[in-house]
Formats: sequence, C-alpha cells, structure tokens
Amino acid sequence: MPHEVIMPALGMAQDSGLIVAWHKAPGDEVAAGDVLFEVETDKSTVEVEAGQDGFVAALLAEAGEEAPVGEVIAVISKEKPQDPVQRSRSGGGAVPAPAAPDTKDTKAAEPDPVPVATSAPAPTRPALSADGRILASPKVRRLALEQGLDLARLVEAGHPQPYHVADLELLRSLSTQAPEAAASARRLTAAVACEGFSEFAAWAQETAGLGDAAVLLAGFGGASLGRAAIVAVETLSAQRLYQVPLGPLGDVTEAVPDSPPDLCLRDLRLSRISGVELGPEDCPTLTLCADGAGLVVTLECAARSLSAREAVTLLSNFAARMEQPVRHLL
Repeated sequence: MPHEVIMPALGMAQDSGLIVAWHKAPGDEVAAGDVLFEVETDKSTVEVEAGQDGFVAALLAEAGEEAPVGEVIAVISKEKPQDPVQRSRSGGGAVPAPAAPDTKDTKAAEPDPVPVATSAPAPTRPALSADGRILASPKVRRLALEQGLDLARLVEAGHPQPYHVADLELLRSLSTQAPEAAASARRLTAAVACEGFSEFAAWAQETAGLGDAAVLLAGFGGASLGRAAIVAVETLSAQRLYQVPLGPLGDVTEAVPDSPPDLCLRDLRLSRISGVELGPEDCPTLTLCADGAGLVVTLECAARSLSAREAVTLLSNFAARMEQPVRHLL
C-alpha cells in the first residue's frame, strides 16, 4: 500500500500548517529520513521527514498553501510511478507532473523559428501565502530584522519565495529605498535618558496583577494616540494584538486575530539592535531599542498615515510615558 503523508500537528492549538517549501519533486526517490517538506506554524518552521522509503507519487498541495492537520498532502509509493501527480489544494483536479524532455531526434522535433516581440512582458510578483505572509523561516526573519533588512524588497524585486539565509545577500545588494518612497515617509527618533517602564511594570504586577508587560506597552501606545485603537506588540519571535480603549490599563484586552492594527510597537529592548531604519509599513510603527539605562524610540510611518504634527505628538507622548509611566495614570 502507498504511504500517505499527512499535515502533522506540531502544537496543541494548531489546526493547520503552512507549507513553506517542498524538498522533493514528484517522481523523486526518497528515503524515510529525508526531509520532504517544511511547514510553518504560529511559532516556528519545522522540517518534516518522508517517513517511508520509496518514490514521491503525488504532491497534493503547493508551497504557500495551508492544509488542515491530518489532511493527506503527499503520497509515497514503493515502486517508481509512471505518472507522478502534482496539484494545488485550490486548483481542482490532479495534474501530471511535467515529464523530462526526450532528447532523441531533437532536431526533427524543433519547430520553425517564431518571431519574438520586442517589448518585454511585465514582471509578475511571486505569489504570497494564502493570508498574504511572506514565506521565510523564523531564522531568516530574525536575521533580516537584526540587520535592518525588509523582506518585502525581495518580493518587489520578483525574487521567488520561500526565502532562505542565502537570499539575504541579494537583499543587501538592493537599493535601500526608492526616492519616491523616502519622500513620502516620516522617521522621528526620541532619546529617553532613563526609562521608568521596567520599574513601573514590576509595580503594576505586584499591586494590580498586571503581569503582562505587552499589555502595558499596548496601553501606553493607545493612550499616546489619544483614541481607542488596536495595537500590535511585536518581539523578535511573536506578535500579539490588543484592543486598547480610552480607559484604565486593566481594560486592555486581546483583539480578534488578524485585525488590522492602528499602531505597531516593536519591542527590541532585549536584542542587540541599537537603532532601526526599516521604512514605513501598513501602520505607524514605534520601535524600542535599549540604550544603557535609557531607550531610543523610533517612529516610522507613511506621510499619509500621520501628519507631521500628529507624528511629533505621538512620539513625544509615548517617550514621556516610557520615561515617567505615572503620567499614564494622571
């Protein structure tokens, strides 16, 4: 009987996995211990072995697609298949994998030359995952963030996904930013000589039971905007979304997953990064970097997101709260 490869469950709360890359093609010979594919969950990217010696008879999903846990996504047969199959979960029926070209009598089979148009076709962007994520391993994401590199530049340049560590060299060689984009971006930096947030977070946990520092950061961010907002708090390994009302910090709650944030707080205080210049993203982004006993807070946003006055006000309010958190309670 052929061996069916299913989407594995890699976490207790996982109900699906994103296929980052296939390491074998239809018809390839494979050993049980060979890596067959990479799957991305909410927390990591994991290499999955074939689990059976034989040949890849079918791949039933493409890189960039999500599949439910337990669904069959590949078939391995003991005998070499005559017509190996490759298909997409969203593309309907099975399609035979392309066969190797026959090199015999190539001259007789060659068609007459066809005139080539002088205008080149428009470049196409490589497909993203089903939910628009860029396909890259956590290690690549971490290195790109530490080196101040934007993986979206590879997408814009048409470089195929998923991205690996070797692709970062190409990313470094790309121009840092187009003049048009630079002209429409705002970047402001504030220095906090001595931050009071760490002491405040310890006090909030002891006296009010607010033990999640990310909740406090989200609350400070929403208060600095001056309105109720959805705030994303990012670290090197995770992102969490919060619904921040105009009110006490205890009223901050987790937002509905995939809600578009009004503000992003990128907390890099525990990293070695001392400053960033990543360019504007979908929403205004405040990045926190440690600087001795203080902080460097950087605001990056598109000009359309905040006026110059609004950008100055947001950064000033947030930096003041990180320096003297009691201001938030006044």
